[in-house]
Amino acid sequence: MTESTDDGWPDKYGDPRDRPHPDVLRLTVETFEEMREDTLDAVEAISEGEEQPAVVSFRTVGELRKILTERRIELLRVLMATEGAAESISALAEELDRDYRTVHDDVSLLAEYGLLFIVEDGQSKRPYLPYERIHLDVELVGGPSSEEHAPA
Repeated sequence: MTESTDDGWPDKYGDPRDRPHPDVLRLTVETFEEMREDTLDAVEAISEGEEQPAVVSFRTVGELRKILTERRIELLRVLMATEGAAESISALAEELDRDYRTVHDDVSLLAEYGLLFIVEDGQSKRPYLPYERIHLDVELVGGPSSEEHAPA
């Protein structure tokens, strides 16, 4: 069994700072079938030499809103302003003027969903955001509720 790091990536992938990342992280709300089609299109585009954004998809607008709160958006903005890395979660909490535990919980949740990475440097855990921009791609259509699954 492969050991996993706190950011959910198996150790065999190594330090996320050593891997190439696109400039843009794209957050979407879409069905499984749409995610599948987008993935197949991206694989084809990459095989033709085109750079593609990193994509994290959510099944509902409600799920996206639950994860992407104002405080977590602020956290992501601070990381982007510091070239994607903070010295530690403690330093990030201090920069945000927030309690360490809540920042740690937010960093852990964002890493769990693939919005950032956690790099272990000895005793310190450093949040790492390799993207220059985060693009929200949410399509709203008429229907019974915004909490419904993404349009098919």
